[in-house]
Amino acid sequence: MAPTYFRPSQSIAQISWPSERISACLCDECDYSIHLDTPSLDFPGILARTRSGYNPTASERMAYLGMLEKTRSEIDRREGELRRLRKAMKKLKEQQKLLQAYEVGIRHLSSPIQSLPLEILGIILRYVCCGNDAMDIANSYRHDIHHRGVKNRLPSFDASGVCFKWHNFVTSTPMLWSSFGHDAYNPVSQSLVQIFIDRSCLNLIDFSLTDWRRPPTTRGIPRKAIVPTAEHRIKYLPSPVVAHCNRWRHVLIAGQFKFLYNSFLEPLMENIGTPSNLISLDLECYRVRGYNPPLIEFPIVFHSLESLAIRGLNLNFGTPQYTVTTLCLSNMTCVNALSFLQKFPNIERLTVDKIDVDNLSTYAPLVLDKVQTLTLIFPFFGGAAGFLTAIKFPCLAYLYLDHLVFWPNPESHSVLSFFDQDCFTLTSLSIKTSSFRYEELLQLFRRLPSLTHLYVEKLIDKSPENDTMRWILNLLAASQHLGMPQGLQKAKQEVDNHADGSLSNDDDSEDHGREIRELLLPQLAELSLYLRKPHIELLLNLVRSRRPRLQSSPENFADRGCLRTLRVRYDPVYSHGQEDMTPEHLDALRDSLRPFEEEGLDVAVEVSDYR
Repeated sequence: MAPTYFRPSQSIAQISWPSERISACLCDECDYSIHLDTPSLDFPGILARTRSGYNPTASERMAYLGMLEKTRSEIDRREGELRRLRKAMKKLKEQQKLLQAYEVGIRHLSSPIQSLPLEILGIILRYVCCGNDAMDIANSYRHDIHHRGVKNRLPSFDASGVCFKWHNFVTSTPMLWSSFGHDAYNPVSQSLVQIFIDRSCLNLIDFSLTDWRRPPTTRGIPRKAIVPTAEHRIKYLPSPVVAHCNRWRHVLIAGQFKFLYNSFLEPLMENIGTPSNLISLDLECYRVRGYNPPLIEFPIVFHSLESLAIRGLNLNFGTPQYTVTTLCLSNMTCVNALSFLQKFPNIERLTVDKIDVDNLSTYAPLVLDKVQTLTLIFPFFGGAAGFLTAIKFPCLAYLYLDHLVFWPNPESHSVLSFFDQDCFTLTSLSIKTSSFRYEELLQLFRRLPSLTHLYVEKLIDKSPENDTMRWILNLLAASQHLGMPQGLQKAKQEVDNHADGSLSNDDDSEDHGREIRELLLPQLAELSLYLRKPHIELLLNLVRSRRPRLQSSPENFADRGCLRTLRVRYDPVYSHGQEDMTPEHLDALRDSLRPFEEEGLDVAVEVSDYR
């Protein structure tokens, strides 16, 4: 074999040449070593002659060739030792793997879990395979699908592969096969689903089946110009779970319309049995631009269904569903949503998400007298205005506003009129990822005199001048200035500086004073804020105004609501600006609130990774 010559990656002049003899001990038992006599190797002389361009004579050239051959033999000798050591290292690593496997086996035999009764092991594996609370299984699937991209949830297979004992126990326990989530259409999907159905025996099943193949959009393309592709030619067969619909308990199905209709809805309507044990159902139809799903007559009556979510589908229930108490509507028109709500007279918790603008002139106001909790998610504002004005909620107590943007929109007054309903008993309001103007906040708080709990998180500021959190703190803290001329003047100046012109120009200073003199949200007892900027002084002013025992205040404060709980959260992940809150600001806020905490105020100031 031809020798491999050394090609240094840097100049040989940069090598640090040792001045003493060096050796490498390869065996401590026999003192077998390889020595390198560096003093006898005149490397500095070779280097100096190389730099000077010295031309050796014929006799010197012959001497150098002898030195080169001797050096090459020493290099080959060390290369042979390296190969021998590599073979020894490979053998040692193989033996180490055997010993590690042997160690694992001994640890497994001596581990405490081996003495665990099968009944306790079954409880643990049931928690792993089926979850702690079956009602949250569908929600956990949806969180995995939309946030983590996890398509498969098959922990029973993982648990059965631990050891032979676990395999026998898991495969012989039907309860552990009663919960699964999987991508509905791939080469092995049908067989995996069938395994779960067979092994779960007669137990109720919770499952999530999704079709991740979204068809390409055809918006703006003439119908004759559309060329069918593999996505359009997919043939969806009835799912094997439809034949066991009487065992359904918590179900989530998501995909394009053909997948939902051909694989589940149509076979379900043709099936003799009905999902009599179904508790929660979540149906999501992926929306494609330029395509609206047709109306489906759905005659099935659910006798035990409690929670229903319809996203992007247009279903017409033939008979009212009296057992449904939790309803979620998403990606549909206002008319479809209103006609849908008429079939559910007993809903107590309603979530409305992404309702499109539609003509509601032919619909009389719909009264939902049992709804106590309402969640509104409107990325596009137009649907909110028309939808809210067409429904009455006389018993509403908890309202959650998410992605509600009022800036700037002339229809905001129609939405604010939603809070002018008769017998409005709202006690809890949550505002998240929303945007308001000063005037809209003022009108909103004026309409909620019975509010006792307010939660504000992740407000959206459309411009640097728009500081919605500052406006909220100013409005709620204005009550501290009653009967205090200096404080009234200070508050008036704050509002004038930060209202951003939202008040009408014909308002004089006296009108500003009247607004500040109002006691907004007089019954407020619990306040939870997500602070991004260090509004410490404003927050302290708010607490002082709501804790009259800590200041010399008028006597009429005694009969008003007193703030009892304050929650302040700060997330460093979402703080990037120079004016954002820092941990130092948070420590200063804790120190400033300590006197109020000693007086009985329940205070919590924390750093959280809230997403």
